[in-house]
Amino acid sequence: MKKIYLLLFASMISAGVFAQFVPILVNPGTSGNIVVGQLQYHASESIYLDEEIGHNNYTTAASAIQQIFFISEQDGLNTSIANYRIYLKNIPAATTTLATGTYTTVGYTLVFNGTFTATPVGLQPIILTTPFVRTAGTNLQMLIVRTDNAVHTNSIYDASVGNVNDPNALTSRRYNSATAPVAGTSSLAATNFRPAIAFNHTFAIDAILNDIYLPTTSCFNAPQSVFVEILNGGTTDIPAGAAAATLRVSGANTFSGTLSNSAIIPSGGSEFIEFTGVSFNNPGINTDSAWVTLAGDGTSYYDTLVTGNQKAETLNTFPLVEDVETTLPVFPYAQAVVQTNIWGILNGDYTYDDGSVLPARAPGQFAYWFDSYDDPFIGGTESRLFSNCIDLTNATAGLLTFWLSHDTNFVSLDLRDSMYLSVSTDRGQTWNRIAGYARIDPASNVPAWRMESVNLTPYLGSVIQIGFEGVSQFGESILLDDITIAATLPVSIVSFNAQRAGNTNLLTWKTSQEQNSSKFVIERSTDGGRNFSDIGEVAAAGNSNTERNYRFVDKAPVKGINYYRLRMVDLNSTAKYSDIKNVRNLGAADFSIAPNPVQQQLKIRLDADNADRATIVITDMSGKQVYSNSSNVSEGSNDLFVNTGSLAHGTYIIRIQLSNDLIVKKFNKL
Repeated sequence: MKKIYLLLFASMISAGVFAQFVPILVNPGTSGNIVVGQLQYHASESIYLDEEIGHNNYTTAASAIQQIFFISEQDGLNTSIANYRIYLKNIPAATTTLATGTYTTVGYTLVFNGTFTATPVGLQPIILTTPFVRTAGTNLQMLIVRTDNAVHTNSIYDASVGNVNDPNALTSRRYNSATAPVAGTSSLAATNFRPAIAFNHTFAIDAILNDIYLPTTSCFNAPQSVFVEILNGGTTDIPAGAAAATLRVSGANTFSGTLSNSAIIPSGGSEFIEFTGVSFNNPGINTDSAWVTLAGDGTSYYDTLVTGNQKAETLNTFPLVEDVETTLPVFPYAQAVVQTNIWGILNGDYTYDDGSVLPARAPGQFAYWFDSYDDPFIGGTESRLFSNCIDLTNATAGLLTFWLSHDTNFVSLDLRDSMYLSVSTDRGQTWNRIAGYARIDPASNVPAWRMESVNLTPYLGSVIQIGFEGVSQFGESILLDDITIAATLPVSIVSFNAQRAGNTNLLTWKTSQEQNSSKFVIERSTDGGRNFSDIGEVAAAGNSNTERNYRFVDKAPVKGINYYRLRMVDLNSTAKYSDIKNVRNLGAADFSIAPNPVQQQLKIRLDADNADRATIVITDMSGKQVYSNSSNVSEGSNDLFVNTGSLAHGTYIIRIQLSNDLIVKKFNKL
């Protein structure tokens, strides 16, 4: 399976994993033959690596393992289990796997001997009768023995498959039988399914930085709130204001702040501290770290968290195509909604539980994979695959199409996995489901792809994010591929200019993109822009995502001021107008100046309707004259120059007097 580029990157925990509460949940799965087992007698051995537990965790009497937690997904028969024993021992770091071997308790320390209450679903704690001290740098081996002579069918527990380095590593071996295991005789068969587990040590004073809650990845344009959760892992209350949480953002954006808990946090309780005004507006990757300090804290472990996020891209060039074959340009993110995220990417065909096959959609081989079949939570999860920001502010039409897999597996069990289409119009803060699709399709006796389409017209004028929310009922997987977002955009004008060119007027314009464009109709007005008439056309590109340059020459401008605009016509005959530009032609004199502001020399381009005498006068803002000169000018364009190097910094008025015209403008001197 190809690794998916979702959620930017996984959270990282500093200070060497957690100390007082260390969960080992890597490569999640479930099994009915771990922790309790199904038949009358059960024994199992499992290895947990030093790097999974934390090199220095539980290595002193003051930090010994006091509790072990298992994670139940389904209660079975006989949940009160007598004659339940747990043994622990340190083993060399080089010992990472277990081959099939003989049952024995030699070398182990018995840490629990009593009754295990295997209910309710969720975390099931066992308080050790003998706390266990690890040796730093060694792995930990656990032996579970149940000799109650009772069946425990339907007990299902979370598994950590293999280890953190290899999901296929044989990290466990087990014995399930109707007869009791005999030391030195009974054989335990090797497997890569070991119990998912958590080790715990409780301190009197212990503030834990439990989590950093970041806003959903989006095209942020305003400050955001980030929540940091302080958990009281100690046995005594944390007074109000005693625990200080610090949040620091670095990378593309920066932020730093420290806040304290506002109320008493009781043992086992928590408080969410809100940091406001955190900007993620700059594009790029951020590193988000947080830590908590508390006087008298029994351990500094599990006090720091480090994670990351980034600003989503804004996409406005259509069509947008996500074929899952390259770098996921449109749908690069996923997040858990309920329980966990089970989105991934499948490489090649998908084989169902009944042996039927869904071929990969040609011409590619990758597809998004909502892996409901291997969902580690039997109660079902929900997770959302979602897009970058889709800019529909200028679109006149929008359509989403995608291909979804359908089959008829597990119909009798009524395990109806579903896919919902959701939209966010507030940059990921809220999501609204607008369509839903069942995995099971009675018409799909053979697994098949089917194209679905959704009209995006209700979202025209908005910036949206689109999400595919998979809902797992622990049935079969759902595959998603070839997502296309099509939108009709008017022509995007980058610039439009009009200027005199001898006895003609030259119009030039540039487009950044065109969708379904037909033509540009050039319109002219001679009455101040109140009424326009067509004077020509230029064919448009039709569809283009690159800059294109256009020009039109008005060979017969009228005397006076000519006003121009472009009527941009689409293939469906809808039209949009550009800004209005004007040019003075013979019959009405005008001049332009450059540069403005000026330093040493001012260039004047004077358009005269006749040969004439032009007097140039420059005054400061108090009316004091600082320059005067007269020149003969010819009909048409004339270039005149004024040396401004001796003028003081400030604003000046320039007047040009002709026989029948007085033209006044303003410029600035640097």
